[in-house]
Amino acid sequence: MECSTYRLTFCSFAIASASVAVLSLAVSTDSWLHTREKLPIPTLPSTEGSPMQMNDSWIRVWAGMWRVCMEMEDFPDLSKTCMEISYEAGGSRGENMTMTSITIVASARKSVALPVMALIVSLIGTIFTFWGNVRRDVRTLVGAICYVLAGLALAVGMILYISAVNDEVGYRTSTMQEEGGFSYAYGWSFFTAGVGFLASEMAAVVGVTLFLKRYEKIEEMMRIIPGLEEKVDPEFLYHGRCGVQNPAVIS
Repeated sequence: MECSTYRLTFCSFAIASASVAVLSLAVSTDSWLHTREKLPIPTLPSTEGSPMQMNDSWIRVWAGMWRVCMEMEDFPDLSKTCMEISYEAGGSRGENMTMTSITIVASARKSVALPVMALIVSLIGTIFTFWGNVRRDVRTLVGAICYVLAGLALAVGMILYISAVNDEVGYRTSTMQEEGGFSYAYGWSFFTAGVGFLASEMAAVVGVTLFLKRYEKIEEMMRIIPGLEEKVDPEFLYHGRCGVQNPAVIS
């Protein structure tokens, strides 16, 4: 069943809006990475002069792009502690701690710029898509190109994020003698970003398809693409204009 221009326009609006909404949700939430780490916690000595006792305690950490939160499993009554992730050139807010989870968060900061860039480019693509569909012009194609760029930026950012996590986890495995004291898993925000990548690419495909659907004929393409008439065979163009139907660019 062939999709009409009206259906493609509706799909373009829907997928463009979904792409921006999903990327906004992924970038703004704090569930990119979940970790569980065992740390030695000092306790008060029972008598004066006795050595300090250390007890192992499990700490859960969940982090996004802008904030990291932690909670001790042994003290569930205590409220969780959250702190903003610093992106200052020489500053740090907790990144100098010896916890592996905080080290991973500090290392993953390099990848944050690309998902944010993907969101901005996707928003620009949505504006061009809406404008191009209303005016029925080449802005629809510009919007599709923006979605391709947004998807590429997001994919590279996610790869860099995964690499940062794997590098820190691999370093811990190679340097720590004990095992079983650390575990991690990617959160729903990370997988939401993956859905945003698929939505961006789908929006690009729909945008290109809609553009070609509206400008199937060579004469229509020549109105919007400068210099195309010079590259078309004059005889082919002449017979196309004199015929019953203009030759189509796509079937």
